[in-house]
Amino acid sequence: MTATGRRLGVFTRLPSYFGAAAGLSITAIPAGKPDGAVVVVPGSGDWWQGMLAARDQGAAAVIIADPRMLPRQIPDAGSWRADIPVVVDRPRLRPDVVANAVQARRGHQARAITVECAAPAAELEAVASDGFGWIRSLGEGPLELRATGSATHGRICLMDVQSAGASLPATLAGTALGGGGGPGGLLQVLALGEVRTEVVVDQPAGSVRVETSTADGITKAAERYESPARLALRRALDSWRSGEPAADLEELLADQALARELLQAPRNQDV
Repeated sequence: MTATGRRLGVFTRLPSYFGAAAGLSITAIPAGKPDGAVVVVPGSGDWWQGMLAARDQGAAAVIIADPRMLPRQIPDAGSWRADIPVVVDRPRLRPDVVANAVQARRGHQARAITVECAAPAAELEAVASDGFGWIRSLGEGPLELRATGSATHGRICLMDVQSAGASLPATLAGTALGGGGGPGGLLQVLALGEVRTEVVVDQPAGSVRVETSTADGITKAAERYESPARLALRRALDSWRSGEPAADLEELLADQALARELLQAPRNQDV
């Protein structure tokens, strides 16, 4: 479905999205029912069933807000058959921040990528999933897991990224934090090569840093002030108007499958 010059309703119970809709008042208005609206599905529960329900209730588009791991087997993206766009709000993997990091490399392919992630045990799978997303984005290709096992303080995996006819090595290490702490997690991403990219996402502190090092020096990406909710809503509206589906859902499911394989693999294997 495409549309031009029409405001679309937003059906949500999440306060952050009420504010986001208000900030996009020219193009979005609150809606009292899912039919014909952008439906925001909280990612804290079984968001897959919430997404199916939104489709069955006539949603024009769906946003999955900060999805956690599903409490069952990861579904196949091909099982989602719908002519409505799905946008995924992943605060640790914002598409605008990813675009900044990729564009700053100016086409230089990474030679190796490492990711370290840490979070409370209940959130580690979701944080690791976003770590895999960063590897896929900076490596600009699909991931193939080679080995998983135990590390000193958690779990680690080795993988290859298939990019531009070449295969580059990547690693991801995940650590479960004890003692509670704030919600969210920490990610440190390093893409090495002729150009060095460093990304640090500190979700509890609400900070994101992207630095690119070249022979000319170090540049820092400008801070993004748009909230994740507003960005996701704006992307959903754009996708609905253009009729061009986002790849968010397929990428999310692929990343989550890798995260589940990492954290549920037998622990008697050292990498």
